[in-house]
Amino acid sequence: MPNFSTKNILATFLILFPIAVFYLVFQKYAVNIPHWDDFAIRNTLAKMLETNSFSEKIKLLFSQHNEHRILLTRLSAWVIYLLQGSLNLKSLMFIGFLALAGLLIIFFQVSKKYNSPLLAFVPVSLILFNVGLFENTFWGMASVQNFGVIFFAFLTFYWLVFSIENPYKYFFYLALFSCFIGVFTSSNGIIIPFIGCLILLVQQRKNQLFAWMGISVIFIFVFFFNFQKSPDNIVKTNFSDFRTIIKGLLATFGSVLDSSAITPNKHLDLAMALGLFLLIFVYLFAYQVIFKKYNLTQRTNDLFLLACLVFIGITSIGIVAARISYGIEILLTSKYKIYSVLSLIIFYIVALNSLAERYKNNFVQLAIFAGFVFNFYTYIADYQNIRYLNQERVTDQFKQQYSENSFPKQGIMQVLQQSEKAFYDSMIDEMRQIKDSTLQHLSVITKAENFVLTLQKTGEKIDLTSPESGIYFILKSDKNIYLYPSHIKPLGMRAYLDRDFLINNHLKIDNFTAEISKLYIQSGKYQIGTVKVENESKSVIWSTQTIDIQQIDKIRPKQNW
Repeated sequence: MPNFSTKNILATFLILFPIAVFYLVFQKYAVNIPHWDDFAIRNTLAKMLETNSFSEKIKLLFSQHNEHRILLTRLSAWVIYLLQGSLNLKSLMFIGFLALAGLLIIFFQVSKKYNSPLLAFVPVSLILFNVGLFENTFWGMASVQNFGVIFFAFLTFYWLVFSIENPYKYFFYLALFSCFIGVFTSSNGIIIPFIGCLILLVQQRKNQLFAWMGISVIFIFVFFFNFQKSPDNIVKTNFSDFRTIIKGLLATFGSVLDSSAITPNKHLDLAMALGLFLLIFVYLFAYQVIFKKYNLTQRTNDLFLLACLVFIGITSIGIVAARISYGIEILLTSKYKIYSVLSLIIFYIVALNSLAERYKNNFVQLAIFAGFVFNFYTYIADYQNIRYLNQERVTDQFKQQYSENSFPKQGIMQVLQQSEKAFYDSMIDEMRQIKDSTLQHLSVITKAENFVLTLQKTGEKIDLTSPESGIYFILKSDKNIYLYPSHIKPLGMRAYLDRDFLINNHLKIDNFTAEISKLYIQSGKYQIGTVKVENESKSVIWSTQTIDIQQIDKIRPKQNW
């Protein structure tokens, strides 16, 4: 029978609280506007709908996307189309949200196997559902792929490890199914069958090991059938620079510790320090599980967590190898932070269950406090990043509609990609007419590949209740018009702790800044203007300043999709 004690009711509320906050942020800022690889999902779905050949549909579902096979993403997009009549990318993002919820459920089941009290699970929810994961969360294709592959990897390990127990022998067959889905969700899913072999080897289950290996060979053969190396060879990794690669691995493991909002100069060092700590923990934990003999039940639980850590570790090595050539800072971005988040969660679970009983209660209370501080800090630190991402998507749609005139207007593409309502819909004519030139406090810095526009607003407050609120920069020439979002720089980090902001969303501003790349704009002489959006109020103000842009030809990465 469930225990409905006051303590458990409080624990349940605390577990659900960060999930609810995360969901509310998702609902507010997620928009159904394609971004980068989302267009590939749209195009493949269009081909699937246009062909009557069943074999061709299967071929498209399993076709390559760079170095990946993204069956799960394409299936999800297809199902969304069948249910909603269009490709709703916000629904695709929601499937990624469900994958995070699935990870929480897996950890909860493991926590029960450790006989941990419900209150001890609160820090897991606080760490996992943090808005620092915004880049994947608000990107349809990446949300399903990057969160989905982790969910199916961990689900496979859970079913496989615990299929050793008599009541759960059928878990082995479920593990084969989830392994198949994981392999064809993202390229790092190919690790899953190999880790499965290690699990069965450690558990000395020879008969099931041979069966697993035989079926895994089929999965791997299908994955690499007609496989083509990614044609994008613009930047290559220098593997001889061993020191930089090690630093990159440490940064990837420790990226959950994001101090960029407080001490940006120490951000990398602190992340690497945490990464080193977590890697030492992984080594010691692996040694314990593999070589030491102790309680069989706990060892089985530990084996599952170790399998997850191996998946995280190998994936992190792959990320470093593929991305370190773009600069070590890219490894600290939101897109790859999920692996550091999961490493920290596993460390917490292992540390909790390694403590003597008399210390556990104090450790849990400390972890809950630290979890709330971490969760709140990530919201403050990434608040303007989430807003910017939302506004960047909106201005991307503007670019398709008015700058490039490339928005689909007929056929299946029009059905799949439908425009989102935006603030500029009712003022596009006003934006095209230069009526005054009263904008002041605007500075323009010219760089090799971009222009930096800064509008100084020291001490002014702006109501940020609406996701679209803020300053947008207009560039208008005789032939073209472009719209750009701006980064909000508050009047110090304390502005986020101001009562007026926490209650009314009124933030004190230092400036609004936008970087205008010369790679994605037509050559010409452009006059600079701004659009200020604040709740229902919208206004256009032009400056007397102009910039001459000579477009830089971008070497676009080659693609196999």
